[in-house]
Amino acid sequence: MRYLIISLVTMMVVAAQGMLPASANAIWVDYQLVVDPAKQGTVVAAFNKYKTTGTGSAFPGMMYLNSQVANGANPATHNLAVVYSNQKEWETRSASIARSPDFLKFQAALASSGQIVSETVYEHVVGFGKNAEDSKQFIGYAVNVRNAARYAELMQASSEGPDSLAGIASIDLWAVKAGGQPGITHVVVIGVDSRADYLSDPQTLRVLPDFQKQLSRVRDLLGVTYVDVVATIGQLGSAAIRN
Repeated sequence: MRYLIISLVTMMVVAAQGMLPASANAIWVDYQLVVDPAKQGTVVAAFNKYKTTGTGSAFPGMMYLNSQVANGANPATHNLAVVYSNQKEWETRSASIARSPDFLKFQAALASSGQIVSETVYEHVVGFGKNAEDSKQFIGYAVNVRNAARYAELMQASSEGPDSLAGIASIDLWAVKAGGQPGITHVVVIGVDSRADYLSDPQTLRVLPDFQKQLSRVRDLLGVTYVDVVATIGQLGSAAIRN
């Protein structure tokens, strides 16, 4: 379990010291966790306690603790998604919280219940629709994009008009910057209140098949993940990320 403490400190301090090129876009650092099923309550309690501390309540970004509902061969049971407004904010904040007693206690609580099995850094590309922070469930599409510029254009073009899904979901495209699974270049994150309602919505049924056909010309779909939101911390909203 000590691996979790070491890994978090390493990823949030050492890796933040210039691993990525300068970026003004939002950065998402994703930690995949294996949590003992009997200790999920401990993890949730530690997360909720941390957000009441001085360090947690002042966090300018957004943190999501999610449970993995369907994750293929990935052994992770949960993921901790930490979103910053830009890379500089990530670097500055990482160095600061690494010295915080509040954060060290949070780390210790996590380490007693599970371990990190992978870390990935993403950069925001484009997004639209409902606010991601209001979502209760997410669908993640892992893709290999052959033409990144064209893919972003297609995603942006789908944000308006009669074929837009903006009214029924939060939709964001993120590019892999470091880590991740081989072959995956981007993930599309769909935030909804209910996956069942979204997938059966008449607008989704009408629009999605043709849209996916267009996207297939510039990307290969490598996997789909379902996660449910367990708890959140932070104040960074989708409106700021998508500007």
